[in-house]
Amino acid sequence: MEVNQDLLKNPWDVIDEIADDETQEKFELDDILVEISLKIINYRIEKGITQKKLAEKLNVSQSMISKLESGEYNPTIEQLWKVSKKLGWTLELQMKKPVETDIWNQLDTEIDFGNEAPSDEEMMNQIAEGA
Repeated sequence: MEVNQDLLKNPWDVIDEIADDETQEKFELDDILVEISLKIINYRIEKGITQKKLAEKLNVSQSMISKLESGEYNPTIEQLWKVSKKLGWTLELQMKKPVETDIWNQLDTEIDFGNEAPSDEEMMNQIAEGA
């Protein structure tokens, strides 16, 4: 059985292949801003409050909440820390080396299942041997 590696690629690999460094960095920053946006939106939804009510709680303008939720605004660490305190959250940052997770490109052997369909256990054993 041959695995079509092109179909299993991580979407970020496509960006890495076709985008220049500046564009890749923009995508990475956008991901962080989207994560912040989603946290704030989900908080508002869970609490059943409007942007205006959240703005009052955080002592900012409603337009600032809108910008945070849309990803249009890039808050500082201090601003995020203040928001997290007012919402009862903790702010944690992680800076770490990337981890290689592309197992399909690491396999150097072809898995042979013969003519019969293997059991799940046989398939897992052969995959484990090739990894």
